[in-house]
Amino acid sequence: MALRPSVLDQKYAFEYDVGQWTYGKISILRLHTDATTRRTCKTVPKSLVKSGSSVMAQLLKLRELQHHHICSITDVMEDQVNYYVISEFMQGGEVSDWVERLQDGYAIQEQTCAAYVRQAILAMMHSHSVQVFHGALLPSSLCLSSKMPDAFIKVTDFGLSGLLDPEGSVVKRNQSPYTAPEVLSGEYGFPDSTSDMYSIGAIAHALLVGRAPTPNGSQGFFARMRGGDDAWSERSAMSHDFVKQLLLPWDERPTPARALQHPFLKGTVQSISGVLADKTAEAEVQQKTLCYMLAVLMLPNALPYRDFEKLRSTFQDQDSDNDGLVPRNIAQRILRGRCALKEAVEAAIKIVDVGGSDAYDLCSTACADLIARDFFASGPTGQPLVGPFKASDLAPRMLKRFFESLGSKQSSVTLPSLRARLRTATARDVELYAEVSYEDLFSLFVALDPIDAQSLSAVLADSGGQGTPLGSGSFGGARVTEVESFGGGLLGGGLFDFLGQCGMGMKRQGSPHSVITQ
Repeated sequence: MALRPSVLDQKYAFEYDVGQWTYGKISILRLHTDATTRRTCKTVPKSLVKSGSSVMAQLLKLRELQHHHICSITDVMEDQVNYYVISEFMQGGEVSDWVERLQDGYAIQEQTCAAYVRQAILAMMHSHSVQVFHGALLPSSLCLSSKMPDAFIKVTDFGLSGLLDPEGSVVKRNQSPYTAPEVLSGEYGFPDSTSDMYSIGAIAHALLVGRAPTPNGSQGFFARMRGGDDAWSERSAMSHDFVKQLLLPWDERPTPARALQHPFLKGTVQSISGVLADKTAEAEVQQKTLCYMLAVLMLPNALPYRDFEKLRSTFQDQDSDNDGLVPRNIAQRILRGRCALKEAVEAAIKIVDVGGSDAYDLCSTACADLIARDFFASGPTGQPLVGPFKASDLAPRMLKRFFESLGSKQSSVTLPSLRARLRTATARDVELYAEVSYEDLFSLFVALDPIDAQSLSAVLADSGGQGTPLGSGSFGGARVTEVESFGGGLLGGGLFDFLGQCGMGMKRQGSPHSVITQ
């Protein structure tokens, strides 16, 4: 065995070599200070790197990239010959091991695949929000936390490809079916969000049918023998549609946040066994749904028109890819600009993220803003509240406030009076810009007269978010971007009928799950 580099010997003991990766060798090390802690070390020969003298500084900067589904870089070292990138050790191995087994006739459950892909996209969404892209995603880039059935995904090597190989020469020399075609062809000289999404689609393809996709136009006899579209015969149309959307040309692929809204992934908040951990978890989802729906109903009266306009403008400015969604860290930034109490913002955005997507549209951001400022930021005396900040604790307070403000302090409210009270300028813009249809929401109460706290709670908790983006099931992200003249019927004929049940300006695309703005 070759002598270990002395720079590593200062902190680590060598255990064994794993093999090669795109830019060098992979080894497993053990900390001197803790014999039970292992690390993965990736060796990069300096002769391969063309980024100049700032490589170490940029590698050290990547240590700040922290997320539950990102395999974090813990240390960076160098000597005269190599850079050493040291990261968490993942006990469950790589997803590439799954792909090899699939080629031998094994199968993976769709829900397991959806869970893995969803977790990888969550990591990507966080990384992309700070302008760190992967550029070289492979099945081996997705690692499992353990060998147990409840293992989760962590993605390795974010930012390394662009830093170590800025011209993409290594990627082009070692062409992979998981790399976006526009990157391989040289049409685009650097990876970005769209190329990473292609790679995720290609990995999902391999997990579902046992092989990577064949580039368009090059599927010859042997490729067809390996399956072609026939390989999807045992998979759902929904999973096939999801993969096809991610493999579209670069300017037609969904963003990471929008991909999370696809029915194949949406709602995949369970363990990969497909069963909610316990009844407590199910009850928590219902309580979060109740708080979210109450906030939607309270927005028209609780949030002044100009205040909502300011929030909408800020949201649009922060939505850099214009997909109608922002990641958690951006939503936090928006709300912290409106509510100084950090704990209030943190609690509010967790509650409105009912599906656990870490992606926030304008509606959920507005709901979180209302909850943070009106319920968590100050108590009855104006002093900051002390937790708990859970949905189950918030729901009774929101119900009480609902009947105080919309029920004229009565213990019940009728549907006609509720309709009348919600005819505000804010409600108009919530429908127009936040994908809410109050008439769809009101249809939940048609059989209730009057509506009291018990019936309201039961209906909203089990509503599935009807009339809101939470329950829309839309994937393409329909948004109204230009307001036409609506004439004189603005407030007549039911609540904002001019929106056409939120269907204005949308058309169905080739995907049965896609709705995009004309």
